Amino acid sequence: MKLTPLALAISGIAVLPQVVAEEVAENLSELVVEGEALSSPALSVMPMEDAKKGIPADAAELLRGVTGVSGARMGGHGIEPIIRGQSQNRLNILMGGAYIHGGCPNRMDPPTAYSAIESYDSVTVIKGSQTVLYGGGGGGGTVLFERGVPEFEEGERFKGKVDVGFMSNSNTKELAADLAAGAEQGYARAIVGYKDADNYEDGAGNEVRSAYSNKSGNLILGLTPSSETRLELNLEATREDDVLFPGANMDSPYSDADNIRFKIEHQPDAGVLAGFKVEAYNSDVKHLMDNYSLRTRTAARNMKTPTTSDTLGGRISGDLMLGDKTLTLGVDYQKNDRDAERLQGATTALTDDPSVVQSIMWPGAELKQTGLFAEIEMPVGSEDSFKAGLRYDKVDASISRGDEKPEVSTSPTPNDLYATYYASTSESKSENNLGGFLRYEHAITMGKLYAGVSRSVRTADASERYVASWIVMMGNDTSWVGNPELEPEKIIRLRLELSWPMQYGVAVSASTTIRLPTTF
Repeated sequence: MKLTPLALAISGIAVLPQVVAEEVAENLSELVVEGEALSSPALSVMPMEDAKKGIPADAAELLRGVTGVSGARMGGHGIEPIIRGQSQNRLNILMGGAYIHGGCPNRMDPPTAYSAIESYDSVTVIKGSQTVLYGGGGGGGTVLFERGVPEFEEGERFKGKVDVGFMSNSNTKELAADLAAGAEQGYARAIVGYKDADNYEDGAGNEVRSAYSNKSGNLILGLTPSSETRLELNLEATREDDVLFPGANMDSPYSDADNIRFKIEHQPDAGVLAGFKVEAYNSDVKHLMDNYSLRTRTAARNMKTPTTSDTLGGRISGDLMLGDKTLTLGVDYQKNDRDAERLQGATTALTDDPSVVQSIMWPGAELKQTGLFAEIEMPVGSEDSFKAGLRYDKVDASISRGDEKPEVSTSPTPNDLYATYYASTSESKSENNLGGFLRYEHAITMGKLYAGVSRSVRTADASERYVASWIVMMGNDTSWVGNPELEPEKIIRLRLELSWPMQYGVAVSASTTIRLPTTF
């Protein structure tokens, strides 16, 4: 997928102001975790060097060191981040302001698998539904991987650093280099990384399949025509090779992503308009799973599942200063196209390259989301504060290969599967989703009281709607079929939190979640 001028005009939209809780140091090596407020027990601030213990396989493993964040591990790489029990597309995960949707229907490659941590300068984790700025849904939280602008001392034009690491158990080797050059008119930055791991041994001395190889490269070009304006182009590529999964019946020979990001940021020195951002991005993912090239085959035939996942989108937002109030207004857009087929060998020969279509797992699934959002923050009196947000999302979902017949004569079409399991078929569906939140912070003696209510609406993803995996063996039906008419998930969350500074030894937090019928 290419970023055409028309697509840029339609979706050249901007990332909202960064949500950071601490001033970033010169090397920008901080992990920032935002909860309710600076003194809230839901907030943690960790230096990156403390967060990066050992050699994390990917960004999700690094995040597991944050209180309230865990991960589901299917192998040595491709860990699924979980925030307070919420995962997958209940989390909004943006990398450099861009969405990247993985290419595996079984989520062997969540978005964090494509975030080379050596190429990012800071990470922000917002737990729960506390903002409407970064996309629809996000009831579980939001994770922002961000890169800063290279800073140079007076008279300095070049800077760089090299990191080398080794972990003996899995023979994991890491090498990364970050080089930058700059002047008053602009800058250039190149970041490359290499990581390679073998299988590791568990406590009983058993070998665990967990090997992987990762290569990444970033080229960032920035133009600063004035102190108020910055333009930036980012070209990024990541390559995952020979990723092994002990708990699955397939491995991944390759999982590749190519990303283009472009943004304009303007921050005037004075006036009602405090700043605006425009950002556009394109992400192309190619992913392959098979059952024979990296393991001893146990199935009757060689099988592989090549997939693609292409995402185009962007955001425009502006901050207005209305007295002591800050109002953020914006619009965002994203379109994700996913295609996946399961191929099988024509014979049972171990050398037979799978070429016969057995299932059309993602039948040309397309999801488009256009959102309008507003968020306001204001002080109340001398010590209290109030924050509120409102968001509307128009969602359009469709497929283009619903009636296509796989080459295996007994395999049904995707629409045949939908009709069999749900008594209905659907080529397209539209939704109008409304979400928002209210939050009040009240200062009390030696502590603070936080109260809030939120409504988040999560649209179903491509697998929940359209996956069409047909498997019937010896009369045992293990097919995996999505529901094209699946309604969005709607959650009302009430939150009350009371906290004192840690020196008083007390931190109390209570949270209640109510799931409402989809008609609400």
